[in-house]
Amino acid sequence: MRIVHVTKYFSGNGGIESYTRSISKAALAAGHDVHVICAAKIKKYSEHVENGVKVVRLPKISTIMNAPLTRPVGPVLERLRPDVIHLHMPNPWAEVNVFLYKLSHPKTRLIATYHSDVIAYNPLMRFLSTLRLAYLVPSMGIFCDKIISTSGNYVSGSAALRMLRKKTVIIPLGVDVKTFSPAKTKNKNFTFLFVGRLIPYKGLENLIKACGIVKGSGKKFILNIVGDGKLYQSLRKSASDRGVKDRVKFLRSVSDSRLPSIYRKCDVFILPSVYKSEAFGLAQLEAMSSGKPVISTNIKGSGVPFVNKNGYTGIVVKPRDEISLANAMMLLMDDKKLRLTMGLNARKRAVNFFNEKMISRKVLETYIR
Repeated sequence: MRIVHVTKYFSGNGGIESYTRSISKAALAAGHDVHVICAAKIKKYSEHVENGVKVVRLPKISTIMNAPLTRPVGPVLERLRPDVIHLHMPNPWAEVNVFLYKLSHPKTRLIATYHSDVIAYNPLMRFLSTLRLAYLVPSMGIFCDKIISTSGNYVSGSAALRMLRKKTVIIPLGVDVKTFSPAKTKNKNFTFLFVGRLIPYKGLENLIKACGIVKGSGKKFILNIVGDGKLYQSLRKSASDRGVKDRVKFLRSVSDSRLPSIYRKCDVFILPSVYKSEAFGLAQLEAMSSGKPVISTNIKGSGVPFVNKNGYTGIVVKPRDEISLANAMMLLMDDKKLRLTMGLNARKRAVNFFNEKMISRKVLETYIR
């Protein structure tokens, strides 16, 4: 069976990218022919084989609703003639292209993973989001054979998914529990960790404020920030302005091979996101699989608090509340027994409910029924 993923990007540490690579790997192992169509900051169309996956990268021309605008995807689909298209949303320009292809190729099975709503941060985004929703819901209802949501929380909190419940199945993201596994490490300093893109909805400004509060209490710690993005310079300035430049370390992007050891070397993982754009939080799941307790936020309508169980695998605090975040950080610094117990519970939850092999199998089942 020929499977084509249509997604924003395929490289990097982002959750959608990791998910697409994971599903592609499982499909290859099952004997399928796997292709990916994505955007990239390149000047010319490119095709490469990466770990058995045939990747087509289209030059990114511009951005629309925080997603890439490229040349049309349709001609590439016409050449590949897939049996299954797996569309990763939100991706407005690609969505229109895929729906038009499905219109002329009704026998092609279309699966859509609805990773997140388009969150309106300003009036223009609200207008565009409303406009998109007007065509998106009927189009998904007509053309999608199955819609995957990563949590029941997101179905309940998404206007689009609520109207498409009958076609929607809940399949969470998965984690490679062998790669992301616990190991004994010893840190010179108590170490907090964040992994993700440096973009507004991640709430890193609040985390830096919380670090200022924790430092003011006299506690010694390090916060490692792994990832890159448009807020890199402003966050560095914020850390300097708030007097925590010596405590906050920006490691930028790291290789997939190095990431598991970075998780193992931390004491506590923090996901301080503030918007529902953080639909699931794969990084927190990787930390949990590594046996680390998580501090995350209670984002309404998001799957983040579904993954990290408050009081069991970690602590869930109110978004944009640096005082609560700082208090949670200090509690886990002070209470080693609680920290270790939550870490053990986190590992159990990751293995029992989010094992990548089990999750990938469920996704592949949607391709044939």
